[in-house]
Amino acid sequence: MGCSSRYQVKEMIVGIAAEDKSDLMVGTVLFDDAWSVPAGSVGCCWKDAGVLSFVDGVNFPSKVVVAWYDMDTDLFRVGEAQIDNKTGYEFIQKMKPVIVRSTGEYFDDSTPYLIVGIKRNGLIKVWISNSSSEAIGRQILEIGSGMAQIKELPPEDER
Repeated sequence: MGCSSRYQVKEMIVGIAAEDKSDLMVGTVLFDDAWSVPAGSVGCCWKDAGVLSFVDGVNFPSKVVVAWYDMDTDLFRVGEAQIDNKTGYEFIQKMKPVIVRSTGEYFDDSTPYLIVGIKRNGLIKVWISNSSSEAIGRQILEIGSGMAQIKELPPEDER
């Protein structure tokens, strides 16, 4: 890839996760101000991939903007996490197959999981993985982090 910061990804699964027992309504998950994935209600699966979306033909992102509403605390947060896209892309090039824990089946799918995790305190983490959490041989690497700030809720007619 040389000096390029644009790392094209053939296909990828994007997961949105929250710390367990959260009640978050995630609105915006925007990568590089260029592409986004839907999320909706998220309440679990930290470091896993609670809400999944499939994307293809995108550049591996260098940042993500996330906006969510915490239904328990009545707080709206918006934040950005910087992503080390070079490290993420290199991880994808070296991914290893896994064994599905429930079936014992060897699984050699090369589709990476990009996981965006959010916590009630505003912490945003980004990981890259070779599978969901239910696999033997799962590899996961943190490639980004950031903090969200409490914001005023948008007017009712803009929600």
